[in-house]
Amino acid sequence: MSVRVRFAPSPTGHLHVGGARTAIFNWLYARHHGGRFIVRIEDTDAERSTRESERMVLDDLRWLGLQWDEGPDVGGPDAPYRQSERLEHYRKAARELLARGIAYRCYCTEEELEAKRKRAEAERRPPHYDLTCWHNRRDDESVPHALRFHVPEDGDVTIEDRIRGEVTWKRESLGDFILLRSDGLPTYNFSVVVDDHEMEITQVIRAEEHLTNTHRQVLIDRALGWSVPEFAHVSLILGQDRTKLSKRHGATSVSAWAEDGFLADAMLNYLTLLGWSSPDGREIFSRQYAIEHFSLDRVNSAPAVFDPQKFEWVNAQYIHAMDPAALRTLVARTFDAPWLEEGIDVVKTSVHRLTGFREALRFVTDYTPPVIDRSFADSLVRELRENGTPGDAEAVKAMNERLKSATALKGKALFMPLRLALTGMDHGPELVRAIPLLRHASEVDPSVLSPLARAERCIR
Repeated sequence: MSVRVRFAPSPTGHLHVGGARTAIFNWLYARHHGGRFIVRIEDTDAERSTRESERMVLDDLRWLGLQWDEGPDVGGPDAPYRQSERLEHYRKAARELLARGIAYRCYCTEEELEAKRKRAEAERRPPHYDLTCWHNRRDDESVPHALRFHVPEDGDVTIEDRIRGEVTWKRESLGDFILLRSDGLPTYNFSVVVDDHEMEITQVIRAEEHLTNTHRQVLIDRALGWSVPEFAHVSLILGQDRTKLSKRHGATSVSAWAEDGFLADAMLNYLTLLGWSSPDGREIFSRQYAIEHFSLDRVNSAPAVFDPQKFEWVNAQYIHAMDPAALRTLVARTFDAPWLEEGIDVVKTSVHRLTGFREALRFVTDYTPPVIDRSFADSLVRELRENGTPGDAEAVKAMNERLKSATALKGKALFMPLRLALTGMDHGPELVRAIPLLRHASEVDPSVLSPLARAERCIR
């Protein structure tokens, strides 16, 4: 059977980086094996799920470049791909379990169940259902009820998890559990099994917090005579304090990092590294490299730590390697100028985020005359009036030699006041690149002061 994997988010907000990492692993696995990547929306929690949140999640996945083969917006052979539109599928499976005598109607009210839980707690027993309705089975659909699954005597479950190895659950660890609630909606553990079976999911790659659900899900598969998919439970992503990543650690959603100036390729690269290691140890790699080399055998079972500084370093490597024209398309969404592409080329090796270009190019856009030696300013104005502003690196070097002779300054004593006079700042890109940029920018953008005008302001 060809590989079929799925990413099944609950539409309750933007995509969290933990969910994004799970989606990436599924996407890479599918692409590596030439299989299908499916997006399924788990929206049966009517109080929290919204179509707007679904749109946000799908937009985040698109931004990451994780195109899916089947899903709510593109369709597919197993449509619909929203659980809220698949309720009859769950009811059909529930009726089959009921007919087989494996499921039964439970008429206990919430108040009765809470009293049973408290009694078990007081007696220091596991809070399992006490089987009242199993022992007193009746078939009255007119009375509000839930549908429960009866855990059989041979209810032990062992799986060979692709990441965690052999995992076993004993029957005693599990009480009879609910399949359909009294409002007719399915529980997560029931709906996910039906969907995975009908969509022929071959591997379930998901976060380790779902590992405890696996016992119930395998029992349902067994009861219906369905094959059990292969499981791979990915470790949690922790903050640097070794606690589960949350809002207190800073930005945790894909969209927040995108707004902060991070690139989709950099995020895919970094999140792939959180748990997976490349066979040759490289840390910066293309999507195609990740697809060709991704394997669950190289996914670590230990928790991964999200390091914002490391993520920013990865992002910087992508920015530094990008073509200025491609970067301009991204930067221009928030900051544009007719000289922007040239400016990007001059400063990009010092920028770590897309949002950093505005600050890095502030020496072009925002000029305040600095306080410098009057005689140096006079010499600079005279140089620029007589010879014009240099247009390339060689011309800048020639200007520097003339200023050296005119002022008797050299090294830092020459270049620091020169930088201050022309940029208004004491740091920035190399002057051999900054000065030609200032000349060109002032020629095509009236809002940019020319180098001569800047020098003249220093002596007013």
